[in-house]
Amino acid sequence: MATDEKPGRISLRAIDPQTGQESEVLISHARMHAVARRSLGHARECGELVPHTLQHPTAIFEGLRRDEDEDKRAEGWFCYCSKPACSYDENGVEQPPYPKQVFLVFVNRDKVAYNWRWAKSDQTDDRLPENHEQRFERRAL
Repeated sequence: MATDEKPGRISLRAIDPQTGQESEVLISHARMHAVARRSLGHARECGELVPHTLQHPTAIFEGLRRDEDEDKRAEGWFCYCSKPACSYDENGVEQPPYPKQVFLVFVNRDKVAYNWRWAKSDQTDDRLPENHEQRFERRAL
């Protein structure tokens, strides 16, 4: 999953939405620790679902339009979307994936993953997030 580490960050392999080739996305150690304090399930999402989504997206969207998706430190740019085979409860126990939901990973222009979460899927294509046409400027992949 991880390629090389940089001070204070871990590097994950990801699909570059502009080239379709392998690239890297960073996650800060501080962000990973903050997520892990919430629950073991959140920690497992970070360790397993985030890398899966970055490497096996069902879609990548470019240009976030909604403020709640933005990273206040750097403008959001990409949203990776996937349909993982599982989810995790608060104790970190593997569960079936949430019905009618997709997993999203938000990446800023500096290629830092700053947020991830489950979201409702589109009614016509359950591999995409609800209202993706309005939430994002365009589909990159």
